[in-house]
Amino acid sequence: LELNASDARSKKALTEALGDVTGSQVLRFEPAHPSDSKSNSNHKYKYKPPPPKRRCIIMDEVDGMGAGDRSGMAELLQMIKHSKVPIICICNDRSSQKVRSLAQYCLDLKFRRPTKTIIAKRAVEIGRMEGMRVEPNAAEAVAESCGNDIRQVLNCLQMWS
Repeated sequence: LELNASDARSKKALTEALGDVTGSQVLRFEPAHPSDSKSNSNHKYKYKPPPPKRRCIIMDEVDGMGAGDRSGMAELLQMIKHSKVPIICICNDRSSQKVRSLAQYCLDLKFRRPTKTIIAKRAVEIGRMEGMRVEPNAAEAVAESCGNDIRQVLNCLQMWS
């Protein structure tokens, strides 16, 4: 489940959208497998149930939760404290006062923008998988001209194809 900056994230909207999700876990009912029955107890292989489905909530641009999201940040903090489901909060401005109040309740992971060399290597690989021949120096030039923005580099590759 994902809530972006374009979604209403007021206290009421968060409670309505996420209230049931944060307080419950996923239940999964599997059909009985033949090897579970007593008649097949000599069966060579044991039935392994599939791994349980997991879910999480993604709150994008939490540093952008502002006046239009009345009491949204306070409600988000309460949900983080009591949730049985992981809540991933993404921000652009780690130094924002709103984000600082969240930081004491979250695991803080910082990501750096990848270098043009790393982006170029990946662009060459993606191009190869898509049946394109992309020169490494051309991919580096594109990465640099796109400001090391992976999405823009992918858009360029798509236009070339």
